[in-house]
Formats: sequence, structure tokens, C-alpha cells
Amino acid sequence: MPLQICTDTSEAISFESSLGLYLKSISKIKINVQLPKLNLPGQSISSWHVMEKLKETVKPDTFLCLKALKITTTVIKFEGELETKSSCDRVLARLRAAGCLKLNGFSERLQIRAAHGASGGPTRHDWESFFRDAKGVNEMKPGERPDTIHLEELPVRWFADSGKSILPNEKLLCKAFGTFGKIRRLEIPDKTTSEHSMFGKTSSLHNDLLFEVYIQYEEYVEFVIAMESLRGKKLLYKEPDGKVYSANIKVDFDRNKYLSDKCIKQRIAEAKKTGAISAPKDIKIPTKDQQMKIMQALMFPMITKTIAAQIKKNQTFTEDVNVEQIETKRLLKELLCRVEVSEKKRITELKTSSLQKEQNSKSELKKNIKTAVVKEKSESRHFQKKVKHTDIYKNRNKEFSKQICSNEKDNVKQDSKRKEKHQHNGKRKKKHSDKTNETKEHIRLRLEERKIKERLVYVHDQEKKNKEKLLEQERILKEKLLRNLKAREEEKLKVREKLRKELAGSKVLKSVLVTSISPVRTKM
Repeated sequence: MPLQICTDTSEAISFESSLGLYLKSISKIKINVQLPKLNLPGQSISSWHVMEKLKETVKPDTFLCLKALKITTTVIKFEGELETKSSCDRVLARLRAAGCLKLNGFSERLQIRAAHGASGGPTRHDWESFFRDAKGVNEMKPGERPDTIHLEELPVRWFADSGKSILPNEKLLCKAFGTFGKIRRLEIPDKTTSEHSMFGKTSSLHNDLLFEVYIQYEEYVEFVIAMESLRGKKLLYKEPDGKVYSANIKVDFDRNKYLSDKCIKQRIAEAKKTGAISAPKDIKIPTKDQQMKIMQALMFPMITKTIAAQIKKNQTFTEDVNVEQIETKRLLKELLCRVEVSEKKRITELKTSSLQKEQNSKSELKKNIKTAVVKEKSESRHFQKKVKHTDIYKNRNKEFSKQICSNEKDNVKQDSKRKEKHQHNGKRKKKHSDKTNETKEHIRLRLEERKIKERLVYVHDQEKKNKEKLLEQERILKEKLLRNLKAREEEKLKVREKLRKELAGSKVLKSVLVTSISPVRTKM
């Protein structure tokens, strides 16, 4: 995946600040869009159109990357990457609030379901199960156990020397990834240009910009820390200008024993075979005379020493030097001839002795074969006579052979059952130890949950008590208000009755009806 500009660094964690490297968690979401039934012939739904609708519903937030993982007649599954986890939560809230999408040309709405996406990368269970089931692996040897990390798609320029962006520097890699623990070995594989790399998914330019590396730690704990801290993270690089770039790196454990001793030796041997070994030009080939002198010195060191001593002693006598040299040469020649004769005799003796031994062995083999053939014939005759006399003997032999075969089969089955039991017991012990650890963790988590529940219950009870107190205070205030209102109404009624009594004795009110009806009667 190409490099991206990172605008929000609020969730970044310092990885190696001296090199400008940081880590940031990858925030992904998964979206499932249910499609309606296509009733008309030739009708279709564009995944690109659905993606544009999703981008509109998510605004003002934007996707860094949105791709379709699976497309069927009923569902389209999308995966989107966002800048931070807070933006991820906001996007999920908007999608859940929307609930559906409206496309042009369709009466039915497309239902949406969204959730957080899982962070990629192997877990502890993955490498433990892999090395437990792998064959030809020795846990006591480095490289054949979980201690090596395989990193891919690392940018070359981030780990290269200043001004040199051709190859990554191993010292900078050790400085960066040595924060998790001590590094035993670190190796960058050679870049091989093949048909797959030139015409497949990757290109030569991609290979030049990115690289992969194998990092082996000394202890298992350091390997676990590195894997857990790099899993589900992307790598950030801050330039001196202040710009920040991000790269999605691939993190995995070594599945091919790349940094084991055996594989390293194989790679060295292959490199020696492929590489041309040039011989040095300064070496001088000795002549035949020099070769003879060397051979004489090697074959007869004591004789040459004595002759050299004699020559040294005779050098004092200036008169007999030439004579002594001639005698020494003659002696050397005689000795060489004697040695050659003795060697020839020895070789001929060895040849004759070997031939005699071979002949003796052949004669002995022939005798043994003859005796064996005679014995077999006599035994077969004797056996045929017995068979002719009794048929019961045959049945007994058959039953005996059957019993032997059955016994052998039973023994083989018992041995296989014992091996299986032994393996099963070992697996049971491992499972029991794993279960005990899990039960301990489960008990610890239960205790913590109980404590949290008790705390919540206590808080809930306190809230209930406070609510009851408030309700009682409200009830008391309401009763007081009602009493005051009743007292005021009673006072008002008393005042009205007093006024009514005073007015009843002083004035008499005449009705309007009486005055209107009386003149009509007089006319009649």
C-alpha cells in the first residue's frame, strides 16, 4: 500500500523519536449493505454508487480507504479505514442513525449494518499452535521456535542513511526494533527479480522503495512484546519539515525457519556455488626439479637432515667440497631407487594377498552354499515324508502361523496404543495446565466483576436513598402548600359570609322578571 499523509497524530505512540518513528493503531469498520430483489430483467446495482452514498452519510468525516470485500446478489460487504478511533465511533453512530440508503431507481431502501473491524495480525494462539503442530522443529535451537519476526513493506527511505536511499541500514533497524529487547540476528533478504515480481502484483519500482526484514530476539518474552505492540498498528514517520507520513506494514512470525542455523548454512553454500571463485595471480607454479626436492624432503626427512648436516660440516673443508657433493647426489639416487623398488614389491605383495583372500572367500562361500543346499534338500525331503504321513501336521502349522501373525498384530496394536496413550497423556497434561491457567484468570476476572458489581449496587442503593429523601421532602412541601391554600380559602369564605349577612338586613333586591310581566296583564 502506498504512503499516506497523516493529518491527526493525537493517538500516536512514540516508537523511536530520535529517528522520527511513531506507531498508531489502525481503526477499521465493516459495513454490510443488504440489497433488494431485482425484479426487472437487466437491472443492476453499482457498488461504486453505494460507496458514494456511504461517503455522503458519513460526512463531515472521510474514509482514508473504502473497498468492497465481497459482492453477492443479496449483500455487499465493505471495509473502511478512518483516521482515529474517535472518528470511527462517530461514523458508526451516523450509520446506525441513518439505518438505510435510498438509491435512484429502487423503491425499497437498502439496510445498513456497521461494526468495528478486527485488527489484522497473528495472535499468541496462532504461533503457539503452529510450532506445536510443526514437524522437524527443535525448541532448543534458535530459529526453530517463536523468536523471529518477519516484517514486510517497510519503506527504505525511513531506515536509510541521510542522503543514501538505496539500501536500508541494519544499525538503524537494530536501534529502532531493539527497544523491545536484545536482538540476536537481523537479516534483510536479497531482492530477486522474477516473472512474478515483474509482471505480477508487485513491480520493480515497488521492490526498490520497500523491503522486508527478519529480526530474531534472544528471549521469548521480548518476541511477545514486539508482536503485541506491532499488531494492528501502522508506522508513522515525521520529517524535519513537520510533515507526517503513514505506512501499513505487514507483521508476522517466521514460518519458514529463515534464521535457523541449517537454513543459514544452506544459503551460504548456495552463494558459494553461484559465486565465481577467482584464483590469485601472484602464485608461482614450481618446476619439476623443485617438486622432486619437495617430495624427497617429505618422503625422507631424516635422510635429508643427515645429508644436510654432513654438507654443513664438510663446507669447512674447501678442498673436498665438490667430491662430497657428488657423493651426496649418488647416495640420493641410490636411496630413491631402493625406495621405488621397495614400494613396487609392497604393491605386488598387497595385490597377491588380496587375490588370495578373494579366492579363499569365494571357495568358502561355495562350500557353504553347497552345504546349505544339501541341508535344505534333506530337510525338504524329511518334511515331505512327514506331510505325506499326516495331514494333521499341516493344520497345526497353519494354526501356529496364524497364531504367530495374530500375536504380532496384537503386539503392534498394543505398541501403537501405548504410544497414543503416551501422546494423549502429554496433550492432557498440556491442556490441564492451560485450563488451570485459564481458570485462574477466569476466577480473577470474576472477582473483579463481583467487586465492580458490589460497587455498582452500593452506588445504586445510595442513589435510591437520595431519591427517596427528595421525594419525602417534596411530599412535605406539597402538604404544607395545600394546608396554606385551604386556610386561605376558609378565611375568604368567612369574609364572604360576613358581608352577605350585613347586606341581607339593609337592602332588598328586586327581580327584573316581575317588572316586565306586570304591564302586559293590565292591558288584557
